[in-house]
This record gives sequence, C-alpha cells and structure tokens, in this order.
Amino acid sequence: MLSFETKPYLHYLLYLLTIACFLGKSFQVVAGLIVIVFFYEKYKQKDYSFFKNPIFILLMTWCCYLLLSSLWAINPSRSLKGAFEILLWSCTYIAIVNILVKKEDIERFIKIQAYLILFICFNVFIQYTFGYNLFGTPTRGSGFTSDLLHTDKVYAYIFTLWIALFGGMIVSKQLQKKQYILFGISLFCLLVAIPLSGGRGPLIILSIFLPIIAWLSPYRKLAFSFLGILLICGVVLVSFNTSLQKRLSTLSDPFENQRQIRISIWLTAFEMFKDNPILGVGFKNFRENVFTYYDPSFDSIEIIPQENRKALHAHNPWMDILSEQGLIGIGFLLSLLFLITKSIYRKKGIVFVGSIGVWYSFSLLNSNFVLSNGSWAFFMLLSLSFFTVMKNYASLEEKPNFA
Repeated sequence: MLSFETKPYLHYLLYLLTIACFLGKSFQVVAGLIVIVFFYEKYKQKDYSFFKNPIFILLMTWCCYLLLSSLWAINPSRSLKGAFEILLWSCTYIAIVNILVKKEDIERFIKIQAYLILFICFNVFIQYTFGYNLFGTPTRGSGFTSDLLHTDKVYAYIFTLWIALFGGMIVSKQLQKKQYILFGISLFCLLVAIPLSGGRGPLIILSIFLPIIAWLSPYRKLAFSFLGILLICGVVLVSFNTSLQKRLSTLSDPFENQRQIRISIWLTAFEMFKDNPILGVGFKNFRENVFTYYDPSFDSIEIIPQENRKALHAHNPWMDILSEQGLIGIGFLLSLLFLITKSIYRKKGIVFVGSIGVWYSFSLLNSNFVLSNGSWAFFMLLSLSFFTVMKNYASLEEKPNFA
C-alpha cells in the first residue's frame, strides 16, 4: 500500500511540466504523470468536488462529442486518438487548477515561472545574437525557436500564455515591490523577445492588452514608461533586421499575403463545413478530406493533389472546429468563451488580464493553434489553466486576511 504524501510531488511535477514545454514533447509524459498522481490523491481522499468545475464539465462533454465523431469520420481511429488527447489535456487542466489553490502556492508558482522565462529569454537573446542558443540549437527561418533542443517550434506562439500570468500579477495591488520588479522584468523580456521570432499574431493581441495592463497597474506611470521603452526597443530591433521587416510588412495587406497559404486552406475548410454543417467531417479528419473539398481555383501552394501535398489541419481554431465538428463544435466553443467572459465580468482586473492567453489561443487571428493538433491543443488548454489560476488568485485577494 502506497503511503507517501502526493501533494509535494504534484507541485514538483507542475514545475517540471512548465519546463518541459520548452523541451520537445516531453510535456506529454509529465502531463500524464500529473493526471495519474492527481486522480490517485483525490481517490485516496474520496474528494470528487473537482467534477463541479463548470469549465471541466464543458470540456468533458466536448470530449464525448469528439469521441462520437468517430462514427461518421473517414478515419475513426484518428478521431478516437485525438479525443483521448483532448481528454488528457482536460484532466491536466483540472489537476493544475486544483494543485494551485492557495495564494502562496500561486505566487510561488508564478515566481518560478518568472525565473524560467528569464532564462528562456536570455537563451533567446543568445540565439538571436550568435545564431545558436546555449544548447547549440540554430535559429529557425527568420526567428528563434521555442524548443531549447529542436527547431520545430516558435517562441511567440506560446509566450502569450505566460504574459497572462505576469500581466495579471502586475495588476495586483497586494504584492511587495520586489515582486512587481521581478514580474515586470520578466514581462518586459518576453515582450522584447516576441518580435525576434517573426511571429505577427501575438503582436496584434498584445497591442490591445498591454495598454490595459499598464493602466490597471498600481504603478501606472512606471508601467507606461516601460511600455514606451518597449516600443523604442521594438522599433530598433525591427530597423536592424531585414527579415523581421519583411515579415511585419505583410500586415499591411494580410489577405493578399496569405491568399495562397492560409486563406486557401480556410476556403477548403469552409467547403467541408458547407457539406457537413451540423456535425463536420469528424475530429482530426481535415487531412482525410482535404483533397475532396479543395478547389483548384483556391490556388494554394500548400495543397497540391498532384504531389500528394496537403495541409494537415485548418490553421485556425475556428475554421478547424467548423470543418471537423460543425455547428455543434462551435456551440461548445461559444459556451467556453461565455464562461470566460462571465468570469471576467464578475472579477474584472486580474481576471481580464489573465485571459490574454485564452483570447489569443482561440482567436480568429491565430493561424497555428488548433484542437486537432495534439501539441497545440495542449497549449490551448494550458491557457485555460492559467486563466483559472488567475481567477482563483483574484478571489483569494478579495478575502480578508485575519493573520
């Protein structure tokens, strides 16, 4: 009979999980361990109250629908595998929000994240300056990578999740000055690093949220000063980097620049939806149907039937759900965003800033995150975890301290 105390292990595994986010797909193994240990602890305590979490209930119901979609999918095994991946990430979500339930635990977790991100950003600047990071990983195309050991991910795509944590803490009015400094420096380094990736999507949503973070901060003048310095740094970085200039120049006419790339994929996804409006073509079955619904007039350079070249997913969270899950899937997504908006309306401040990652992950402007890709789906649900943690932290701040 196992008798060890599992709670410390859960915290350590959670810290390890966030580190693993930058080490290939090792986060999948760590997430699985967290889920096993968490459910073992809850079973041992006979505590099943976590099933009452409304977001978790919605995610579980959504997973059931994804499992059912295997009944009408061309490749049912792919639908089943994908649904169980989402189930694992959903269980990871509920584990994280139940591990970080005390105010001091949340503050300690975000403090560790600050040190982690400072190291990651230092590694970014090394890679940007010398072409290789501390582990010998070269730059990827026009920017740095988010994987310390590989070149298959871009930092900016997942950095926005951590901005939600640090931005939320900066808005808090109960931290010590040294904590504001730590979180402020971490946030500043993140915001300087993001343009170096060449990623454009995060810049758009940050242009909306950053002034709000500065306005809500208890050190408003200082926050706006840092925002001004950040803009100057951004202009300097772009002016000395021609590849970044080319990437950012596409924002002047995004539809024309994406006509043969993303837009042609979205048109194909919309054709799938038109033919299967209620149920979609089945979860993770976009790739199985792409040639059937692709029209040569879309003029894609990523979908070429003659060469058996295809897009593996719709490259947009909304089009991904619309094509594979139909209006029922969109209903689940709208219900999720309603729960997020409802929490923001009640709490405002910290909770609003803490939702940055969610709005980015499920944004119409996001051309990377999709539920049908296991790795990206993990980060989409991790954004929900960070949001709920910040919501819980805001509730804890409202409670009077009798100590």
